[in-house]
Amino acid sequence: MEEQKGLELKNMLSNDSVVILALRNYRVGYFNGKLINITTATTLHINPTFPEAELLTLRGKDPLLFVPFVAETIHIDGKYSRMTISSICEQMSIKLETIQTTLLAILRFVNVTDQNFYYTACPLIVNGRPCKKKCTQQVDDSWFCSRCQMTMQDCNYSYLLPLKLQDATGTLWATAFDEGSIHLLHKTAKQLCALQNDVTTTKTTSSMIKRLLSCHYSFTLLVSNEAYNSETKMKVTVNKVSHVDFKAECHALLAEIGRLSTQA
Repeated sequence: MEEQKGLELKNMLSNDSVVILALRNYRVGYFNGKLINITTATTLHINPTFPEAELLTLRGKDPLLFVPFVAETIHIDGKYSRMTISSICEQMSIKLETIQTTLLAILRFVNVTDQNFYYTACPLIVNGRPCKKKCTQQVDDSWFCSRCQMTMQDCNYSYLLPLKLQDATGTLWATAFDEGSIHLLHKTAKQLCALQNDVTTTKTTSSMIKRLLSCHYSFTLLVSNEAYNSETKMKVTVNKVSHVDFKAECHALLAEIGRLSTQA
């Protein structure tokens, strides 16, 4: 069945036909562009007849009705650039250089359900700043830092928090360290771990996370490509998280629209 539909799609695209796909239970990824993965649970309809699909078909046939969505970088006041998730993925699939950008998105998921949201970090001060290198526990329950080459009786916990971000163009997994994570959760990694292990408290981490989900934030991201087992994967690090000032956001977007109107 999948091969027949694949052949049908190929023939339609080779004839420059307008094709509308309706899918359920599928995944969208990025590999040299967008990639749709289907499974045995996926439902696929080609050119379905419900009203929304017919409207898309009309837009595809009439160039005056068809307005494609373009995900582009926005430069606001010349101070920083903002990109959508789609434009980040597209740029990283073309270029191998590291980029720093701002993303306006909502939190879709925060993974604190297991013990992978933190790591044991060295508390020693190096050049005026905490070392934060991962420590390893010794047989005598002491901790050793390979960077400082020192043994200590206790260690700190530092965040390594997986976040799922979403905007109008897609979703993106990122990792937040201490600065961004503490801004979101208002607790250190050690405090959050203690809260999870405290059976006497009625306050749970799940209730904390629920209040964060579907809220808008401004994320400052560092995006790079890294090689794992002969494959290149995109690594996204959250350097900073801040709440969105919607009044300032409206002024900035109006100024951007005015700039584009002047250029047109």
